[in-house]
Amino acid sequence: MAEAIFSALAAEGSLHLEARSAGVAALVGEPVAPKARAALEEVGISVNGHRARQVSAAMIEQADLVLAMTPRHVDALHRLSASSSGKVHTLLGYANDTPDVEGVPDPYGQSMTAHRATVRQLHRNLYALVRRLENERRRWTITLSGR
Repeated sequence: MAEAIFSALAAEGSLHLEARSAGVAALVGEPVAPKARAALEEVGISVNGHRARQVSAAMIEQADLVLAMTPRHVDALHRLSASSSGKVHTLLGYANDTPDVEGVPDPYGQSMTAHRATVRQLHRNLYALVRRLENERRRWTITLSGR
């Protein structure tokens, strides 16, 4: 969901930003979960063709910035790549330049209400992220990582 929302926001602003998502415990090859797809479609975002993939050390090393959904994911990414120091953050912490102790909850297996709430939270924070990146005027390669 984060990659799709980020891409839509970047396209709206005609920004040259690229994000790729990968999970620390992804169901590799699986399409977007039906409730996640429906929640995104309700806000006009399509996720056709997306398949889950597992984050790798190489992905972390190639990225300029790696944003995880929770502090627990940050810890997992640090264990995966020794070169991750300084470029791995939580999405909420980096986007808002504040400490993040909770992160974005994973709605997988939960209700449509939970999925809609996550879409709203992601949209709000990814909007803040895009504005921050836009102000920095750099070309970024970003990895978004969650479950």
